[in-house]
Amino acid sequence: MAIRRLSDLNAAFDAGKWHLQRFQKNAGPAHALQWADPSFGSGQPPYDARVGVPLEFTPAVAQKNDAIWFPSVASGEERYLVSATFWTSQATFNGPGSVVIYDLLGYYPLIDGDSNDPQELDNTQSLPRYTDGKGVVAVMVNHIAPAIQNGVCTIEYTDSNDVARSATVAIPNLGQNLVVSGHSSGSAGNYGTVNLPLPGGHGVKRIDRITHTTAPGGLHCIYLARILGSAVLGDNLVAYEKDFALKDGFRLPRIYDGAWLGWFDRIGTGTSRTVTAFGNFVFAWS
Repeated sequence: MAIRRLSDLNAAFDAGKWHLQRFQKNAGPAHALQWADPSFGSGQPPYDARVGVPLEFTPAVAQKNDAIWFPSVASGEERYLVSATFWTSQATFNGPGSVVIYDLLGYYPLIDGDSNDPQELDNTQSLPRYTDGKGVVAVMVNHIAPAIQNGVCTIEYTDSNDVARSATVAIPNLGQNLVVSGHSSGSAGNYGTVNLPLPGGHGVKRIDRITHTTAPGGLHCIYLARILGSAVLGDNLVAYEKDFALKDGFRLPRIYDGAWLGWFDRIGTGTSRTVTAFGNFVFAWS
């Protein structure tokens, strides 16, 4: 049964069909004015290097506490994210920040940032959720080894309409564990949305090939993810709650079995800082 109105949500809570799950992610690499992925920090959920067979799509299906945990539901029931609460602690406060909550569907690890040769990506395994690719975005993160310069690459992909497309994009993620976010060319816009600027269609079903024209160095990982929501954080150590029922037009993100929930964060202007984040997610089902 779906939760479509406030009375449905109240009934779910009255029936005890809800769960609060805490998290704490310790400080990872320092960053500012650019998105970063706290998955590479210690804490709970634990550190996740996003590694596997190089260039092979690795489906992400959460089990136990390897991502934000939530309980299973009975057959025929639907689970939703009701709210998320975040506190952040920075080494020296750097202004309010932002978070983007996502369901990681899978990733292509260990893309060689030193090579200008075409790199064919292995799609033997397919998306475990949102299998038609609708609403799925591609996100590039540098992991394991840092980038040494801003780069440029051409990404060839198949969209949710099964149309083959390509786009040349900047790779402004100089450093460690940073998220490519910006314009299709030029590094000046490296603080835009988290997803790669891949045009056409209504989503990404798979990435087929990547070719660097300006190699950034390091190792990179392309995520395929479904964005669930975003929030603006408060002051240092001040809680902010994103209530999807009351503050987002009752657009509760549905949480499918196996969803691998995480978030990207970005802090305000100034010098790069390390960020510790802690809080909780609230789920309900009916």
